[in-house]
Amino acid sequence: MTNRTRVNVSATVPEYSDEKRLSVYKMLTKACTHLFSKGKLQVDKFNALTPIFADLTKNDPLFMAHFTAWAAKQDSKDMKVVSLFFNALNDADGTPFFKGSELNKPNLRSVSHYLLQNLDPHLALRVLELCHMKFSVNGLLNEAKHFPTSFKNAYKKYLRYRENNPEMLWGIRKGGLSKKMAQIYRLTNTGPSDDAASILNWKQKNRPDLKMENLPTLEGKTATEIAEEITKSKMSPMVAISLIPSEKITAKVAESLLGNCSGNQSIILYNWFAKNGFLDVKSINDLFIKKVSKATTAIDRIDTLTKDADVKDKEVMSQIRSEKRKEKANTDGLGKIYLHIDASGSMEPAIQFAKDKASIIAECVTNPAENFQWGLFGSRAQKLVVPKNFKKEDFYASLYGVKANMGSTDCLALYADARSFGANVDVYITDEEHNVGALEDRINRFHRENPNISKPSAVVIVRFGRHDMLERAFKACSIPVTVLTPDSLSESALVAQSVRTAMVGELSIINEIMDTVLPNAPRWYATA
Repeated sequence: MTNRTRVNVSATVPEYSDEKRLSVYKMLTKACTHLFSKGKLQVDKFNALTPIFADLTKNDPLFMAHFTAWAAKQDSKDMKVVSLFFNALNDADGTPFFKGSELNKPNLRSVSHYLLQNLDPHLALRVLELCHMKFSVNGLLNEAKHFPTSFKNAYKKYLRYRENNPEMLWGIRKGGLSKKMAQIYRLTNTGPSDDAASILNWKQKNRPDLKMENLPTLEGKTATEIAEEITKSKMSPMVAISLIPSEKITAKVAESLLGNCSGNQSIILYNWFAKNGFLDVKSINDLFIKKVSKATTAIDRIDTLTKDADVKDKEVMSQIRSEKRKEKANTDGLGKIYLHIDASGSMEPAIQFAKDKASIIAECVTNPAENFQWGLFGSRAQKLVVPKNFKKEDFYASLYGVKANMGSTDCLALYADARSFGANVDVYITDEEHNVGALEDRINRFHRENPNISKPSAVVIVRFGRHDMLERAFKACSIPVTVLTPDSLSESALVAQSVRTAMVGELSIINEIMDTVLPNAPRWYATA
């Protein structure tokens, strides 16, 4: 397979094959999960992925740059942060290819410089914290902090641009991010302008005459006036809630607070709105549903964030989550899916996984009531009734009491039923320890005897264990196969992405990444 080059670079810049890039992509999306917990970097997880990223910066700098641009458009905050940091160390740094060379490498580090400008202070600070970590990667990065001068300059431009646009600083303060902005100034060894310090309400040493700008006071105002002030100032709902006298929080005020919420914030604040009875007000409830439908990273945490929600609210939000997953998975036109669950001896983990994750797979399909079927297999096949609703609890109910005790393993026990159903995609949850006949021969024989029945367009294997005989058999029969690890369907922001990648074919994601346009410098960048 030939490499594709989307930018004009010399062949001197190293590139991996698509197959190698695909294997790296799988490792990256698996590793970029839960790197930050309760606001703190999980150093062990970071150390585990540094060799992968460091290798890309040196040996496939073009893919590293495109991956960073692609990750910037995804929902995973961890992937945005880590890719942006490592791409700032890209080997393609605009310097000569070698001493005396008349040609320079492309400057792919600039991708990180430009994308940094779009980050809010919360994520910009996370990247900056990585710049101040001391670590090494054998043969690739020496033991040191890795904060190139060009990236330091990009951070200074980040700060100066916001100082030149005071409304951005006001937005940062109203959003409760002043302290994070202060950390960015400190870690870049940059002093704020007097106006910036004033707006962000920082007391500066040796500046006793500095006049501090205050947020609008809400004391002494009526509830109507407070609601109007919240809407006018576009104050962060978290900040506003801390400033409003409790007796002044009326339905009108709550509606103004919700109006300033992002989709994610609305989910996070669900319990506050529900506890105070505001979601019983039709106009507020309608607005809440509209806000939740725009949520991104919080959408898959609905179960946790709204665990105390009433039944009606849970149903509404589950439906929104389902629609968002369908939208992100983009599986329109893929047709029908058949889920094969390994219930042979010792496969209890697969059954538990199916309880937890089958709803995710089903929700990613258009009209699952018609396009989803499933069953158990061991030494025999057992078809399962399709749940009435496609929520986690319904799959739990369907599999309640099911044990992994169906004897030996016939991975093709349900294959004929899947073909009769017309499944375009077969999803297997299995350890692939097949021991009932030769897989490849049986697949080929089935289609020789049934020439009018098509092979599946793709097979997805959620693999438990180390065996790959099912994967090899399908590939030998010219059926595309994608293998996922169970934990690749556990990170909320990667769920739909993993499913979509699996369904449309693995190498398509490499095409998508390499087709992602690299960002240009903002118009103001050269003069900031």
